[in-house]
Amino acid sequence: MKRMNVTLVLIVFFSIASCGDDPVQKQNPSFQLPDELYEVIMVYDIGNNNNETDIRTELKFLTSANLADIEEARLVIVKASESFTVQQIDGLASGNFLNLSLSNTAKQIIKPSSGSLKDSDGSAIGNGSYKVYVAILGKENSRQLSEPKNIVLADKPIYAGSYIGTWEDLGPPGPAKFPMSLRISDNYTGKMFYANATFTPFGTGSEDATTTMVVDGITITSFELTQLIGGYMGGCPANETLTGQFEDDINLNLATFSWADCDGTRNVILKFTKQ
Repeated sequence: MKRMNVTLVLIVFFSIASCGDDPVQKQNPSFQLPDELYEVIMVYDIGNNNNETDIRTELKFLTSANLADIEEARLVIVKASESFTVQQIDGLASGNFLNLSLSNTAKQIIKPSSGSLKDSDGSAIGNGSYKVYVAILGKENSRQLSEPKNIVLADKPIYAGSYIGTWEDLGPPGPAKFPMSLRISDNYTGKMFYANATFTPFGTGSEDATTTMVVDGITITSFELTQLIGGYMGGCPANETLTGQFEDDINLNLATFSWADCDGTRNVILKFTKQ
């Protein structure tokens, strides 16, 4: 009789336990968000305000994903010296992340406004080293954390940096378009590298051209371009002073100009994007 009572108690106990929450089910929901829902493509230091407004983040969204599966997406800034995991997403305090507007647009640009964002610890964002994530909260308690991108915020000339772009000959001779790179130093002098089978390899070796840039706001009032390309036809020197503008924080466009060198005289367009 006693043995039957023990058996009955065990049956009742396990029946009650099975009706409660399953912790394994909570940690491993039946629904899973698609991999790499958001990707942080690039993060730029675009200002000298010593706060979150200096950050521009470029995101790539998986357009095949269903927006209805996403409850919330957060931009999270973490000190470079600290770790951040998917388990920490739900514990973020309000103000220590930036809510993103949900959109199935493939390329998304995020620029926080002043006072809108602190780092994951609640500290004010200022000059220093950080990691930038996108944290996703999906239906059925699914969670996902993007791979981070590093950024160092510092007070420096905002248009200095590395650029990739194109030299487009409108012709004649041409038309033709060549990939190029440009490195602009803090004093706004630069080095340019052509990238094709004939000229110096992309961004390596001796520069194919030098530049000196003067900027007023977003207007490039002077962009002196001195071409060298010593490895092409024994050298192909040329010089011209150009004008143009920064159409936004990262894109440099030079007005169509007439260029004369060893290949002839033709109209040219130069465009670069900061990396």
